[in-house]
Amino acid sequence: MLDDIVSFPKTILESGIREYTSLERQKNILRLNLFLSFVLGLVLISLSFNFFNELYISACVNLGGALLLSIAFFLNKDGHYKASKVLGIFTTDLYLFAISYVEGLKSGQYLLFFPILLALIFMLDIRRNQAEVIFTAVITMFTTAMIFILAPYQNKMQKIAPELFSGLFSTNLSLSLLLTSVFAYLILKTLEKHENKIMEEKQLSDTIYDTSLDAVFIVNASSLQIIDCNKRALEVFGKSAKQEINGLAVESLLGKQVQEHVLSANKNSFTRNSPWYGNMDFVRNDEVIFFAYVNIVPFHHRHNLYCKISILDITEIKIAEFEILKAKEKAEKAAQVKSRFLSNMSHELRTPLNAIIGTSNILLQEEYLPEQRQYFDVLRHSSGHMLNLINDILDFSKLEARKMEMGNTSFNLKKFMTNALNPFMAGSSQGQVAFILDVDDSLDQETIGDEMRLNQVINNLLSNAKKFTEQGSITISAREEMRNGDNLQIRFSVRDTGIGIPGNKVRQIFESFEQADTETTRKYGGTGLGLAISKAIVSRMGGELKVTSEPGKGSEFFFTIEMKVSHNQRSYVNEESLKVLKDLDGTRILMAEDNPINMLVAKRFLMKWKVEVDEALNGVQALEMFSRNTYDLLLIDLEMPEMDGTQAVAEIRKTDTDIPIIAFTAAVYDNMHEDLLKKGFTDFMPKPFRPEELHKKILQLTMYDQLQKFKYG
Repeated sequence: MLDDIVSFPKTILESGIREYTSLERQKNILRLNLFLSFVLGLVLISLSFNFFNELYISACVNLGGALLLSIAFFLNKDGHYKASKVLGIFTTDLYLFAISYVEGLKSGQYLLFFPILLALIFMLDIRRNQAEVIFTAVITMFTTAMIFILAPYQNKMQKIAPELFSGLFSTNLSLSLLLTSVFAYLILKTLEKHENKIMEEKQLSDTIYDTSLDAVFIVNASSLQIIDCNKRALEVFGKSAKQEINGLAVESLLGKQVQEHVLSANKNSFTRNSPWYGNMDFVRNDEVIFFAYVNIVPFHHRHNLYCKISILDITEIKIAEFEILKAKEKAEKAAQVKSRFLSNMSHELRTPLNAIIGTSNILLQEEYLPEQRQYFDVLRHSSGHMLNLINDILDFSKLEARKMEMGNTSFNLKKFMTNALNPFMAGSSQGQVAFILDVDDSLDQETIGDEMRLNQVINNLLSNAKKFTEQGSITISAREEMRNGDNLQIRFSVRDTGIGIPGNKVRQIFESFEQADTETTRKYGGTGLGLAISKAIVSRMGGELKVTSEPGKGSEFFFTIEMKVSHNQRSYVNEESLKVLKDLDGTRILMAEDNPINMLVAKRFLMKWKVEVDEALNGVQALEMFSRNTYDLLLIDLEMPEMDGTQAVAEIRKTDTDIPIIAFTAAVYDNMHEDLLKKGFTDFMPKPFRPEELHKKILQLTMYDQLQKFKYG
């Protein structure tokens, strides 16, 4: 029952409020309903009093007022807030004028103006809608004036007993005082509530202001003085109280640069609330410099322009950045030292290896006792193994530094696969391991890719397969998976029937310096870099090296890469003829080499191919001999005393820009091929060299030179 009693007036006051109505709108609707209910209550009280005293004309005025106020209430309920408010105000003023005129001033009806005026103040939004306040004030003042100008002191329209006037006046006065007191109390409570809300918001603002990580200053843009700051500002600048900062000139504490930005804001060069931000350095109270991120925001308050300056101390971040830069610089220097060390070690190791491998190849081509063959094979195998280890370490270094470059050459893919397998078939154990080549016939064509790096991957996979397969078979395959115009997707695979790889070791074998287990390392040897390098090379080619394996049954390493079909003609050099290393009779070469062993080895092969060789021990001798004689090709070492190879070539190119020059070098460094071309070399031959590769380059370059001479006369 009590809930029903309470809910009824609540329902009336909330009439017109919808689910989607904003909070501000809800407040205005509630205030208007309260005002209309209040005035309607006064009218109904007056109506009952007039009927009781048989003042029927007054009762008719009350009925008219009640009807108009009810219409205003229903307009507000239906969502017509503005129309309801205008009608309510107009009806209230009209009613007061009409009832005062009908009953006369003697009845004291005009006294109800005071509580109604307070009710109007309570209803109107004075701060946000000044036009509405002015409209209401004008109408109310006009109505009040009309009442005292036009209304008689005692109207004769209806009969009112003298003693009734006294009762009407007393009733209206009492009602006016009571309602005025009630509304005054409501207004005071509302003001108190607003004041508490303002204080809470100020407290929240002060809390945020004083607990900010930024040192915040408020500066008057006209006087250029600091008028306020937060607690963090005191901490950052080493002050103990705001009095030490407030009133100071901006320049004296924050510096000239900040003052210039404040002046810019004062000259209206800033758009409204347009911030400036950037890095600056400041000085603390103890003369210590610190770095900061600064944000300057201009704003207006009471027709004055101010700037809010936020300063975030980032000294620790700057120090960390500096440490990172130092660490980066150290790392880069270490990488450069490492690169130089590897290049030097490459040169120092390759130079004696060149002599060892070259000498072993010479001995194998000479007459020797049958029992010496096994020792020569051991010598050749060990030196070749050492060369592979050096190459793996250098390749791994390049991959770590992301400096391995991929080439694009044209080569026959089926022939490439055959050539990749031949060395393994030639050196396989007799009958225990069968080598199988499985290549699609459609791949017997010229394709474009990095032949050297692809050969490195296939060679690594075949080496591993041979190492871990004691009997059974090793199958190397290349399958065309998809063709789209000139683009080929090719799946390469090396499958063996060897020892296999445990499932928990599959991912480990692709890591650097890792093998399946330590027992495998001891038994089979190796650096553990081959698969890591192969995986990285395949990744650079756009593929992914994968493996499927089962212990005791073998493994399959495979990858798929995209290659393009080459429409260029095949090389005019017959590749088959290069294998037999035919004589180069009639070819004259100047060789500049300061190492007598390397000179001996290279000269022995050149003379075997019937090449006429002139020797120079340094760049100076090479220049003198070149100026006196005619040569088909120059073979020049890069590092020589008195004048190195690069300087010698630079001098030679001043008089002859066409003669082929091969750099004969044990050095290996980044972008080596492009660098040597820029320096005037035609090609390069790394040490230790393979005789067939040196023969091939000499044949290609001398044939090309002869072809050019024949073509242009």
